[in-house]
Amino acid sequence: MRGPSALHGRRSPAENRHVPDSHALSPIGDVIDPLSEAECRRILGRHTLGRVGMTSGGLPLILPVHYVYEDGVIVFRTGAGTKLRAAANGDVLAFEVDAYDAESGRGWSVMVLGRATVFSTEHGPAVTSTLGQTLGGERVHYVRLFCELVTGRVIERNSHY
Repeated sequence: MRGPSALHGRRSPAENRHVPDSHALSPIGDVIDPLSEAECRRILGRHTLGRVGMTSGGLPLILPVHYVYEDGVIVFRTGAGTKLRAAANGDVLAFEVDAYDAESGRGWSVMVLGRATVFSTEHGPAVTSTLGQTLGGERVHYVRLFCELVTGRVIERNSHY
C-alpha cells in the first residue's frame, strides 16, 4: 500500500474510489460527436471571445481574450506580460471557444493549437480595428496565432439517463 494511509495499515477514502473503465473518459450519459475542421473554422469566425492557454513558470495558464479570426489566423490584443512574451518567443499556444446551454444539455467546443507571433498593426489595420479601442494604452500589442490544428466537438446530454 502506498501513500499516507500506508503508515496506518488502512486505505483512505480517496484510495478506495474506482471509476469503471467504461466511464473513465466521458461523463455518464453524454453523447460527444466531432465537428469537421470546416465547421470549427466557421464557428471561430462567428465568435469574438475565447480563451488562450499557455504555460507560465511551468504551470498552465488560461486567459480570456477578445479576438478576430480571419484567413486561418486568430488575432488578439494584449499588454506587456505573459501572452506577449509567449508570442515574442514563438511559443505554441492553445486557444478555445465554447458554448453550453444548460437547459437543453447541448454545447460545443472548438480547440486550436498553433504558433504565436507578435503582430504589427502596419500589416493589417482593418483586422485590428475590429478589436475596438485600447483602454488607456494598456493593451497596445497584438498577437497572431496561426491555426495549425483545429478540432471541435458537440456534446449533448443523453436523454436515456
